[in-house]
Amino acid sequence: MKFHDVDLASLTTYGKVKTNVSEGVLDVWTTQSITPVSFNLYGDSFKRHYVSLPENHRLPFRIDMTVKLDYPSFLLFIGNGHISFASPWQDNRKIEDIAFPSGKPKSYNNSLPLGEWTDISVTYNMDEMQILINGEERFTSRKLPYMSQKNRHEFEVMNIDGFSVGLAVSKLSVMSIKSITVTEYEEAAPIEHSTLEEIKIKPEMQDERPKLTLESVISELPQGYQDEVIETDSFLKLLRPIKFKRAIDKGGGKISWVASDYGISYHIEPSGHQLSQRFGWYVVYNGTPDTWHRKSDDMEETLNYISKSDPNLARRMFYALNDCVACYGARCLVKTLYEFDGQKRLACHGTVMLRMSHDDFNDAREFFRYLNALMEEKDGISTEKIYLTRP
Repeated sequence: MKFHDVDLASLTTYGKVKTNVSEGVLDVWTTQSITPVSFNLYGDSFKRHYVSLPENHRLPFRIDMTVKLDYPSFLLFIGNGHISFASPWQDNRKIEDIAFPSGKPKSYNNSLPLGEWTDISVTYNMDEMQILINGEERFTSRKLPYMSQKNRHEFEVMNIDGFSVGLAVSKLSVMSIKSITVTEYEEAAPIEHSTLEEIKIKPEMQDERPKLTLESVISELPQGYQDEVIETDSFLKLLRPIKFKRAIDKGGGKISWVASDYGISYHIEPSGHQLSQRFGWYVVYNGTPDTWHRKSDDMEETLNYISKSDPNLARRMFYALNDCVACYGARCLVKTLYEFDGQKRLACHGTVMLRMSHDDFNDAREFFRYLNALMEEKDGISTEKIYLTRP
C-alpha cells in the first residue's frame, strides 16, 4: 500500500484558474466558465481550466478529500473520465468512465452541503467503484466500461502509467481544499456498503401531490435564501412598465419570472439546500433554427445606463455573463458577443449567472430596477419609482 499525502501547493494549474494557499488551505477558482458536463459528447472540451495533482495513480486506489464549496459545482477528473459534484438538479449529475468514456455517463445523487467542510471519498477497484460523501454511500457499480473483460487488456496497459487526477470549479465558485490523499493498494481497496434506495413515486401518489406554491418550492432552502426569493418576487411584481409574470415548472425545480413584452427572463433554481439564479434576454425558438431570434436584447444599453450611476454594479454584471466555451462549436446559434467598458465577452445564451448570496440577489434586483428605469425613459412613461426594501 502506498499513501500519498498531496502537498496542496504542488498542484499544477491549467487555463484561467487561480489558486491561493493560506494556513494550510488551498482556494481554487476560475475566471472563465467551464463547459457543462451535459456536453460530454465533445470530449474534453470542458477540461480547460483546472488544477492537477502532481502524479498519476494506478488502480486500485482511493482518493480522499476534505473540501468546502460555496457555489455549484465542481468536477473531479480521473484519467479520461470525470465525476460531477453539487450540480443543480436539472443539470447532469454524471460519472464518466476513467478509461473508456462513452458520452453516456451514469447519474447519481451528487448533492453537497454548500459552505461546509465535506469529506469525499472515491474508490476505484479493478471490479468495483464507490463514492462516499460524508461517509454516506452515494454510488457504487461493478459495471463500468473499464471493468469489462473485453476491455481488460487495454485497461491494464493504461494502468501501467496510471491515471491523472484533477479538479475544476465553475465560474463564481470558490473551492477550499483542506486535504487530498491518494492511497494505492496492492490488492482491492476496502469497500463497505450501505443500503442505496431509489425512491420512486407510484402513479397513484402523483395525484396526491399538493399544488406547488412559491413557498412550498423554496421550503427546503435556508431561511435567509427564502427571504431573498420572496423579496425578489415582491420586487419584480411591482415593476412597471416591465411586467414580470411568475411561473413554477411542473417538478418545482425552477421558478421563472418572464417579461414577455421585453423579451427578458429571470430564473431561480432551488435544489434541496442549493440554489442558483440567472437572467438574460431569451431566445424565441418557434420555427426552424434560421428563424430563431431574441425579441429584444438590451444588455449593452443597460450596462452603459447603470455605469453612469453605479459603475461597479455594471462591471459585476458584465463579469457574471456566462462565457461561451464553444461546446457546440460553429453550430451554436445562441452565443452572443457583448462589449462594455472597452472589453468584449462572448456569452452563452447571453446569460448572467449569479451566486447564492444577499449581495448577488441585491445586484439582480438593482439591475432590474435600472432596466425598468431605462425602459421607462425609452417608452416615455412616468411611473412611481421602485426602491429596494433593504439597503
